[in-house]
Amino acid sequence: MKMNWYYRTILSYAPILFVIISSMIFIIFLVLNNASEKKYKETNNAILDRMVFNLDANLMLIERNVVSKLLMDNDIQEYFSDRPKHAVDDFMLQKKIIELSLALPFSNTIYMYNEDEQRIISDLGSYALDSFGDREFLMFNYDKKESTDWHDPRLFAYAAFDEDKQKVVSLVKFAYTGDEVRGAFVVNVYQRSFMDYLNSLNESDSNSVLLEGDDNAPAALDNGADMIMVQSDYTGWRFVSQGVYDSGYNILSLFSSVWMFILIFIILLALVGFTIVTHMHYKPIHSIMEKVGQFSNRKSEELGIKGANNEFTFIEMALDHLLKRSLDYENLHKEDCLLRQQRLFRDLLAGHLYLTDEEFKQKLADLSLPDTYDRLGVIVVEIDHYSGFTDKYKVKDQHLLKFIIESAFRDLGQNHHSFVWDVWMEPHRIAFVIQHIAADPRSSKTTSAYAEEFQKWINQHLELTITIGVGADSDSIETVADSYRNAHDNVELKMIFGTNTIIDNRKSAGKLSLDNYVYLQALDQAVQSFRMNESDWREKLTQIFTELRKMRFMKQDMTGLVNIFAKRMDQAVKALSANIQQIWKQDFQHRFAHLNETAETLDEFEYQFMGIMAMFEACVDEDRQARRHHSIAMQAKGYIDAHFADPDLSLARVSDIFKLQPSALSLLFKEELGEKFVDYVLKIRMQQAKRLLIETEDSIQSIAEQIGYQNVNSFYRAFKKLQDVPPGEFRNMYRTI
Repeated sequence: MKMNWYYRTILSYAPILFVIISSMIFIIFLVLNNASEKKYKETNNAILDRMVFNLDANLMLIERNVVSKLLMDNDIQEYFSDRPKHAVDDFMLQKKIIELSLALPFSNTIYMYNEDEQRIISDLGSYALDSFGDREFLMFNYDKKESTDWHDPRLFAYAAFDEDKQKVVSLVKFAYTGDEVRGAFVVNVYQRSFMDYLNSLNESDSNSVLLEGDDNAPAALDNGADMIMVQSDYTGWRFVSQGVYDSGYNILSLFSSVWMFILIFIILLALVGFTIVTHMHYKPIHSIMEKVGQFSNRKSEELGIKGANNEFTFIEMALDHLLKRSLDYENLHKEDCLLRQQRLFRDLLAGHLYLTDEEFKQKLADLSLPDTYDRLGVIVVEIDHYSGFTDKYKVKDQHLLKFIIESAFRDLGQNHHSFVWDVWMEPHRIAFVIQHIAADPRSSKTTSAYAEEFQKWINQHLELTITIGVGADSDSIETVADSYRNAHDNVELKMIFGTNTIIDNRKSAGKLSLDNYVYLQALDQAVQSFRMNESDWREKLTQIFTELRKMRFMKQDMTGLVNIFAKRMDQAVKALSANIQQIWKQDFQHRFAHLNETAETLDEFEYQFMGIMAMFEACVDEDRQARRHHSIAMQAKGYIDAHFADPDLSLARVSDIFKLQPSALSLLFKEELGEKFVDYVLKIRMQQAKRLLIETEDSIQSIAEQIGYQNVNSFYRAFKKLQDVPPGEFRNMYRTI
């Protein structure tokens, strides 16, 4: 169609304007792309830096605990002294080491070296220095006579011949008596444990944090990945993380400068063409439009998108791409903000960070959170039967339910005009902090009332139960860590009070402190009764559980009880037949360790514990009945129990009664009951003597005669040898207690 010059000129401007606008858009796009990539890297670097800082805080906590134990714990100081050591000292010291190991945040193993005795004691036992698998490392550092910082990862095993060595990082501290070094205290933290913890803080599924020098780190570097590296100020270790970007980032970053010059050049050409086209007609414009179309198709191929049919479609896709990049940056910013909130709240509750009220309010203001409060209420919520919870629900559903728990309590606080912040301190425990405002009558609800209303909501709407520990309110952020520990200790008492309960200080005040020594003695007696086939072992164990219900018995105490009982049973089973020993190791030993995962309360623990023991007793009885000499040994034992007070009681006399040779009866008694004839007679007599000394006012002479000793001196020597104290002193000690 023929058009006059005016309309042809007007139409000729359109493609030129299109070229200019498209070029400007591309320039803006490239500039924003570079800025977005830079921010992306800075954000990843900041996240990795905070993760490493959190790891350093935990490692510093381990070092402070170790130094505190070396300086303040009397049992550990006694280990390095010149005082003679007894078996019970090693036992109590090993228990201390186990308790310290369980209290530390990462999986670890601990041992102590005594230079004078050339001996090592650890959470797994005692070793001579010459046969110790870690001797080379220990002596290398010990010769320096100077406590060291954390060592780089290395392979560690207790036994030199152990091929299954694991990577650990080690902390070596020396024990001093005055200025003299007496030994060393070594903590080995498994590298796998703290690296798993470090990666658990990383919410990204596309990359992982590696320790420089690890076997996996070189592989990541060889792949040509962009690496982010942060060096710890505390340990000096360097951690790397693989930066993952969209392919468009990498291509545009590579050619951004080139394209910038090309686009500027195109704009200049367009301006020149704009002037020329004014004096020319529509035909040259067509050539320019073809060039723009070719450029858009080529650029679409570089971005991996379908070629545009026209220039407007291309511009639309470019804008979509730009918006996507902006949205990615905004999401990264939100994730960083959320991470900073969680880090702040976690450090405050755990006691890793100390802030004044003014500093804390400023932090809240920086995070755009309400900063008004008069007191802070802390509760700890634990999901009951968490192992069953993880088995029942998929990981996605677990996260959804946890999000519902968080949101429900925040909504509860909002309904009562109180701001609530929360943080998951452990996978199954979340801490809520309520900012109470005394001046607002709508915010007058107590912390315990919040807990009751929240638990009622959970029971009505979710197919799970929770146990809540309520801590004392804090008047300042400076004491909120104490309130959290109070709430944490209360929720630990669910072992006594049961699941789906609320435990506050009024409820927990009635429980006594746990006397480990007393229940360990009772545990030994129950194990010995089981080994000797005495029927009262059930009553003794039941009595232990009855007494534990009166105490402040927690999950960690249950773990200690199971471990100690398993060790005692290991020793007792060694006195039984080889068949029973094999049955114990294959079928029953692991069941006790599994109790820690399945039992939530002391009632559940007792029921499962007694059930396992009943099944094991049935196996032992079946084995004993299958052996024909067992009944003779039990008859001999019964005779001793009935006639221990007879002065003429002897191996020869009992052998005559059962028509056996003394040597044959002695061997049979030892094989079937795991104890020598004379030792059992002495034990029964001494048990009766201790009872008479405690419960009666009879003289030492009279007591000696009542238990079968005609000569009081013989009784005196036997009692002192077995109890380490004379009879009279034993009586005074007990009555003093």
